[in-house]
Amino acid sequence: MPRYCAHLVGRTGRRSTLVLDAVDMASFAEHIEAEKRAYVIEIHRVETRGRRLARVRVPGALLLASLDSLELMLSSGVRVNSAVRTLAQCAPSGASRVLWTEVARHLEETGGFGGALRLFPRVFSDSMVGVVTAHEAAGRLPEGVRAIRNYSAQMLQIRREVVRGLMYPCLVCLTALGASALACTFTLPRFSKMLRDIGAERTNGLTAAMFAASDFVTAHPVLSLAAAAAPFAAVAALSGPRLRPLRDRALLGIPVVRGAVEALAMARVCATFRALAGSGIRIVEALDACAAVAGNAVYRTALIGVAAAVRENAPVGDAFDRAGLFAPEVVLAVRSAEGSLTEVFGRLSEHYMSESRHRVAVALSLIEPAVLLVVLAWVLGVALAVVLPVVEVVNRIH
Repeated sequence: MPRYCAHLVGRTGRRSTLVLDAVDMASFAEHIEAEKRAYVIEIHRVETRGRRLARVRVPGALLLASLDSLELMLSSGVRVNSAVRTLAQCAPSGASRVLWTEVARHLEETGGFGGALRLFPRVFSDSMVGVVTAHEAAGRLPEGVRAIRNYSAQMLQIRREVVRGLMYPCLVCLTALGASALACTFTLPRFSKMLRDIGAERTNGLTAAMFAASDFVTAHPVLSLAAAAAPFAAVAALSGPRLRPLRDRALLGIPVVRGAVEALAMARVCATFRALAGSGIRIVEALDACAAVAGNAVYRTALIGVAAAVRENAPVGDAFDRAGLFAPEVVLAVRSAEGSLTEVFGRLSEHYMSESRHRVAVALSLIEPAVLLVVLAWVLGVALAVVLPVVEVVNRIH
């Protein structure tokens, strides 16, 4: 990262060992002498594997702040290695410091900033690395950092829209699942025992069904947990590479969800194409990158077909039209502005960013009442299962 291990001795003569990420041995030794008030006996580098770097993730807000600082330093004339070293020293401990420390080390060894970013595929995608590499080769690295910063901000906003759309249904389902578990394991068993104690042997069908479900949960907790986890396992399986195309086609077939899925996919595609094409990357390569980040298997397949048609010298607008998936306004805009695709996709990106927020809000406004009706039906069923036997017992007494 690099990571160093130091054997040191304090002013009291006590020996200790410290392992820490640092830019180089000199800065690590200075840190020990200044912060630990100790003397270094020996320092050696701890070798790390590339796989560990490939798993590093940095929160989006922290990454944007780092890229803002890097762009500011580069625009002010600071050399890239000095700017990255400063970021590494100022970054908070954790994934961010690991990232910039390793980037600084790799930059000093190879001199390539784009190659250093390639070590962190979960932070910098191939399209972002391509943008930086293109600007670095042209001697316009500050503009490249600004481009990936803006692209990261757009993708972070799209991701937040997706999370916002999924949060409410998931939260309601989890709450309903917890309430059901509490009712089946605590409330209904005690109420069933109370009815037996007062001699109420016959119950209505709804109460009998609720008591049977409660008895099954208490008698077979493992099977009950498996049944509760089955929907989550199904969602995980549908997110896998084999079943994901089936899931994506099914989502596009649901009228309520289709608009939001289309807007989110097109927002990703347009933002990626604008960032890559604006950096001088070939149209075919930009389309390949758009297919990789579309987030929907149907759109990915369509974009792969568009890229294949462009490779055969077909106009970009005609290739989009042949795909038969994209909205008429997209096809018309691309076809009428073949020479200025960067500007067209920039305007489309802004349009679909706004449209995605609107369509997600519309989808939520339609899904929320349906979810609430299901939960209220379940709560009403449990309430009736408890109240009806009490009414029957009171009627018998009278």
